[in-house]
Amino acid sequence: MTIGALLLHRRRWDPLALAIGMACLSLLISVGKVVFLSFAVCGLYLGLARPRSWRGMPIAFTGMLAAWAIWQIGLSLARGEPLDGNRVLSYAGLEFACALLPLGLGLVRHPAHSLAWGARIGVIALVILAPIDYAMTGARVGLGKNEAIFAFVVGACAIAARLPTGNRLRFLPDGRVWTYLATVPIVLSGTRAAMFLFVVVAVLDLRRAMPRLRASGRRGALALVAVVAAAMLAVVPVGGFLLDRVESGVTEIEAYEATGLAVGSVDTRMAMWSSAVRVLAKNPLIGVGGTARMERVAAEAGPNEREILRYQHLHNVVLDEALSSGLVGVALMVGAMAAFLANALRRSADPLVRDASITLVAFTVIFGLFHGVLLNEWMVLIVFASMAVILTELRRARPFGAARARVA
Repeated sequence: MTIGALLLHRRRWDPLALAIGMACLSLLISVGKVVFLSFAVCGLYLGLARPRSWRGMPIAFTGMLAAWAIWQIGLSLARGEPLDGNRVLSYAGLEFACALLPLGLGLVRHPAHSLAWGARIGVIALVILAPIDYAMTGARVGLGKNEAIFAFVVGACAIAARLPTGNRLRFLPDGRVWTYLATVPIVLSGTRAAMFLFVVVAVLDLRRAMPRLRASGRRGALALVAVVAAAMLAVVPVGGFLLDRVESGVTEIEAYEATGLAVGSVDTRMAMWSSAVRVLAKNPLIGVGGTARMERVAAEAGPNEREILRYQHLHNVVLDEALSSGLVGVALMVGAMAAFLANALRRSADPLVRDASITLVAFTVIFGLFHGVLLNEWMVLIVFASMAVILTELRRARPFGAARARVA
């Protein structure tokens, strides 16, 4: 069987594979990475062997993402940075793979449907597993992985879960509620930055709901009050846990301002960021390199040098990229996200798709201000794979189920 015939034969089970891959990705199971990288390999073959397959692809997004990855790889190699343990190279390689995903998904009729169904299965599993994990350990939930990584992946999965599918599977119906179900695992993870997700989606959803609430009058107001009350009751069991996380952060900031010494996670970030800005001012265009940035930042930190060297990155997506690949790298990173958002908003008139696209970018940026959101393979993959799938779906004749029933 030729490669072309194999690709055509795969069309029967590619949607199922994509759904399984997304479900596994949301649960931090490595099968998910294998599935998405397999589609990327197919994209590489088609891009090289069949140039006509480029027609109809999201060229701006693919081009910017590939250019950013090539810039990072080229700059790292030109600096002579070691290959072993070079996180910049490995994550840039993943970004390049995600740039090829639209080509690899070319034969999947509705890839966003599979993405959403897999994400919904993942959300259901997480709502069950996270409380069990918390009840057994009493500690922050991460399902065996870093809690911040877990929280971000859950949030991105919850965004993908609200993408419309035309209600083709009754037991996994369309709706905005899928995102709010992720409140349980995210709160139990204790990751403060991830909780901004619900601020973003609540603002967008409330904006969409206001015209209907005005039209329905008293009945709509009572429904809104009921939803708010239910949400507050759901948070009560873990409210103390959540407040402890917030109070500890405030205490660290106050102590750092008084003494100038960093001893926790919040105050160490403050020390790192101030030192990183000074280093960046000396090397703005191309940075200092991914393997040298922490040492250079620590050297600028005075009494906090030892504390900073305990960390592998700066916990800020802009500063991490700026010191690794310079402001040129930051511009290419921003360009890739802007190309996705502009394409998604221009091509889609569906409010669910538009809101999901805005939320994905906003969540990545907000979370990235406090964590190395693009310095982990799970995070990189779920962000740019979701973007690639959404843009690929928008190139279909009837994207996201054109005849679907509208969802509140």
